Amino acid sequence: MRTAKGRAAAAASRKAKLIPLRGGAGAPAEAPESKYEAIFNQSSDAILTILPDGRIDAANQAVEEVTGFLKGELSGAMIDVLVPDPSKHLHRARPLTRELLASAGTFEDIAILRKDGYVRFVDLHVRRVMSGQEPLTLALLRDVTGKKSMERELITKHSELRNAYFQLEKKNAELQAMQETLVQSGKLAALGELAAGIAHELNQPLQGIRGYAQEIQHHFSAAAAASPEIEAGLREIVSNVDKMAGIIGYLRAFVRKSVEEYAWADLHLAIEESLKMLGRQFAVRGIAVERDFGKDVPPIYANALQLEQVFINLATNARDAIEATGRGRGTVWISTRFKNGFVEIDFRDDGCGMNERSKAKAFNPFFTTKEVGKGMGLGLSLSYGILSKLNGSIVVQSELGKGAAFRIRIPRDFREIG
Repeated sequence: MRTAKGRAAAAASRKAKLIPLRGGAGAPAEAPESKYEAIFNQSSDAILTILPDGRIDAANQAVEEVTGFLKGELSGAMIDVLVPDPSKHLHRARPLTRELLASAGTFEDIAILRKDGYVRFVDLHVRRVMSGQEPLTLALLRDVTGKKSMERELITKHSELRNAYFQLEKKNAELQAMQETLVQSGKLAALGELAAGIAHELNQPLQGIRGYAQEIQHHFSAAAAASPEIEAGLREIVSNVDKMAGIIGYLRAFVRKSVEEYAWADLHLAIEESLKMLGRQFAVRGIAVERDFGKDVPPIYANALQLEQVFINLATNARDAIEATGRGRGTVWISTRFKNGFVEIDFRDDGCGMNERSKAKAFNPFFTTKEVGKGMGLGLSLSYGILSKLNGSIVVQSELGKGAAFRIRIPRDFREIG
């Protein structure tokens, strides 16, 4: 390692080897080192010359602005004073190291340590030069801290803008879904009013049919002239008219405006009432219903009409799933039990079943796998909403081609659930 005297001699030797510049005629020659020193110091880029042992040989004026060190402080100091401590200065940029200065090249986003302890980012250009017989490293530092700060701010703003865009898209999707829900609700309300009107209109001719059939029965009974076949036929007419009147009466009660009136309801009665609506449809499709009702199932605090709506929706789905198999027959199993304060209902069918995508979206509003005109995709969604109000739950298990099973859990009294 050179002594101070040796370094001074080498510097004097480098100065002596500079090529003199010629001035104009009669003008004294300008001192060579003063001109090159002026260029060196006035450069807009920070420039360092570094000796092979890592000691800083010289620094220009711009270095002071970038590093916060005075030129006199850096001259003779080790380059390590500009190397950030990885344990104290965490940043994504590559830190300045002696290894970088050992090879020529251009390196972007290099972190250097300022005198005040802060880190700045520079683009580093390294050149290997010879000063006489002595190699030097020429390091040009271009401050890009402001650019990096603007890039980070731009990235942050872009991220905020992207998040705002996604939020806007989400709000638009929610608004569209709400609009579709309102349209469908309007259709359902109109359909309910239409059904109530039709039920009222049908009830009048049905009562007329029943009255005439009973009149004929009375006439033949008085005359004792009717054959057994005629009497059986008349009884069948009266019986079917009564069934139709019962269905119409139920339909009128079901479609009228529902209010949130809760009372103690018989779960099994709600299931049976819901099956009445679909009894004829089940019969013509060869669908049998197997019941396994628990004897210890107590009444539950709920809206009976809403419970019937849940079971009608499940029964309708089972009907369509069985019909989709094309077998012309099928079975629906319904079982109930009371367990740990909850009533559990299993509603299972041997229909076509659901794939994973259908299971995942089964309770989404307006999702349906049925053909156009055979369903609006609201049944399971409405059932989920009704049960949620009771602090209940409904889950589905199904495989394609192996039917579907719905399990419902309802607390005996949802008011007691916190």
